Amino acid sequence: METRLSRRALFARQTPAQSALAIISASCLAENGAYCRTCADACPEGAIRFHLLPRGRARADVDADRCTGCGDCLPPCPANAIRLSGTVEETHGQ
Repeated sequence: METRLSRRALFARQTPAQSALAIISASCLAENGAYCRTCADACPEGAIRFHLLPRGRARADVDADRCTGCGDCLPPCPANAIRLSGTVEETHGQ
């Protein structure tokens, strides 16, 4: 499988395994029944997607292959439910 880097990763000279990843906590408004997709709208790489759950909720999913760890999703989150991990390996233990 070919590894494709985003423009940000290329300019930062980082590989996906070296860059930080966005992690979305349970305090996410979408997971608690409110319609909120601000993080996905703010992500320039399209790395955040929402999967519908029962009772009008949605779960945010971060695509580790697309996430560059740029942090553009952090400021618009009204619940401060997003943090950046240090590496890809950290997110697999979550």
